Amino acid sequence: MNKLAILSAITSLLAASGLTGYTIVKTTDIEQPNFETREHRITSIIDGDTLKIKTGTLKTRKVRLIGINAPEKGECYFDESKQALKEITQDKNINIEKDISGLDKYNRLLRYIIVINSDPEQDNIPVNYYMIRNGFAFYQSSPPDNRYRDLFITAQRQAQTDNLGLWKDCDYEEQASVEASALREQSTEPSSPECIIKGNISDAGYGKTYLFPGCDNYDRTIIDTRKGESYFCSEAEAEASGFRRATNCPTK
Repeated sequence: MNKLAILSAITSLLAASGLTGYTIVKTTDIEQPNFETREHRITSIIDGDTLKIKTGTLKTRKVRLIGINAPEKGECYFDESKQALKEITQDKNINIEKDISGLDKYNRLLRYIIVINSDPEQDNIPVNYYMIRNGFAFYQSSPPDNRYRDLFITAQRQAQTDNLGLWKDCDYEEQASVEASALREQSTEPSSPECIIKGNISDAGYGKTYLFPGCDNYDRTIIDTRKGESYFCSEAEAEASGFRRATNCPTK
């Protein structure tokens, strides 16, 4: 062993023991700064809206696709939905895209998935959209992660009109009615005339903002508490709840 290798080994041992001016900090692959921007490889498909990606040597993480809901095991079109996700992603490199939320309550990563087309002249494939548009999954509202809400709603309507996938082979009309109802915003009135600051969650992906009388679009903004929106009595209360002042509001 040469002197450089010996010195390197001694330094590593001292650092790990805390006997030098620094310590070795181990980080997981998911904590690396390029995790969100690098290409990933899928290792397995759980169902039509959940898969696993490789995050490191012998390590994987579950990823839940944002904005879609596929049939569960035992339900009509479960196998077809799972197979569709497998076929579109198999042996492909993918990109992941984060919205606002990082994880769901089951500790799964919440992401949009994009299949990278190796042909530079061909389009990449937005998987979440593909699954809805071709009738392999339902659109599912998932505030505050609504960056592609309008696109997904349109995709589902087109799949229904074209009678594709589960809309053709399964009896999901009742669920379609529920979904359609859920897509319509329901206006909620403030509980007190003193609490009229509107905490809005953007469907266009702008996040959580609040508006007060005098802000542009204040009167046109609907507050739907089902989406996590709310009225506040003060700006401080709104900001404590994670909302920021809308850019179209005047400075007080």
